[in-house]
Amino acid sequence: MSNIYAPQLDDLIQRASGSASVPDKTTKSQVLALLETLEALEICGDDERKELWLWAKRGSIDDFGAYEEYLEAGEVESREEFQELWEYYYPEPMKWYQLITITYNKVHYVFFGDELVFEIHPEPQQDYSVDNSELAAWLISASEHAIQLLQAGSYNDYLVDNLPYKKRLGKILRSDYWRIEPEFKEAHLEGISPEEIQRFVQQIATQPERSPEARLPHMTSGLFFECCKLGYGANRYKNANTASARELYLANADGRDDGLLELDEQSADEFSRWYHDKSIFGGHPWEVCRGGNSTHISLYANCDEQGWWLSLAGSSWGRSVETVNFYMALIDQGYPVFLHDGAGLAEMLTGADYIGIVPEGVTPRYCGGLFPENGFLGFMNLPWENTEQVIAAAQWYPLPEVRLASSCLPKTDQTSQR
Repeated sequence: MSNIYAPQLDDLIQRASGSASVPDKTTKSQVLALLETLEALEICGDDERKELWLWAKRGSIDDFGAYEEYLEAGEVESREEFQELWEYYYPEPMKWYQLITITYNKVHYVFFGDELVFEIHPEPQQDYSVDNSELAAWLISASEHAIQLLQAGSYNDYLVDNLPYKKRLGKILRSDYWRIEPEFKEAHLEGISPEEIQRFVQQIATQPERSPEARLPHMTSGLFFECCKLGYGANRYKNANTASARELYLANADGRDDGLLELDEQSADEFSRWYHDKSIFGGHPWEVCRGGNSTHISLYANCDEQGWWLSLAGSSWGRSVETVNFYMALIDQGYPVFLHDGAGLAEMLTGADYIGIVPEGVTPRYCGGLFPENGFLGFMNLPWENTEQVIAAAQWYPLPEVRLASSCLPKTDQTSQR
């Protein structure tokens, strides 16, 4: 492998990611040579996807940069701060990167770390003469070394023994995480008492599988707003005790109400016509506690041949207590309501569920597809503090095994796979 240390490699990645399209002839020939080298690997996903973990030494502090330059730029004020900065960016002797290549519509894409660094189109591109061949050459050298280890049968074992846990997929029992980080539990359960949690757990244990058994004979916008007001009051929203139900909905809902606010609040017929009007779409009338795509709370009106009922959704950990308070307020007033992910929320509030741990660089939202089992309501990256305790308490999934393409297997391996 070429003698490039992680700080220099990161500079090369940053430069290449700023101009990923590869018109430069020198760089293009190197990238094509890299793709030829990677033909030794088995495809592991759609679009001819191939993956390979590579690593680079962090080197000495001199490889990180010159102290005088950092001092002059005002980034540090002493050699001690310079040392701390180096160790902050490169805390371990080795830095790991994932190389991913895919081919889609005859275009080759090379991702390294978290960045798209090379993009090669079949047709000629305008030549901007951006020479990123040094990075491509390093990738060839590092990939060849990794493939040699793979051919020797030691690469995957090396990954198991050395790949940092911050690059891996795992899960931790929420109660174990609370034990390690008690302030996280305190912040999560603020706004609900242990007695209320237990009452909720008992209530959700009796919830039918798909919908409540009871029904309302009719629904109006006014009644819907009153149901919302119960939730706002249970969570002590501003002006919950003084403002009208409609005013509270206007203040706290998403705002894209699809005409719900224009309806006669007393008219069941008008609400029914609005509800069943298929030409009305695109708004968010049910997003009664606004938030992000995964952090809002929705209260839905539902209708079937038996009548009307409500359903409530809001299972992100940051809104879980609000959602449970909202649900119990409706239950206490006798409204027929179904809580989505009710059992999962009960486990969350008692610490009995698992938090999915995703690798650094992965935003801990919408990550259910990364895990072999479904049902996680919360995700996290490894924390900066108490990291070793979390690693020890977590369960870690096996690393995906990197395999050689069948044409590149040693003869003994080819025979064993027949």
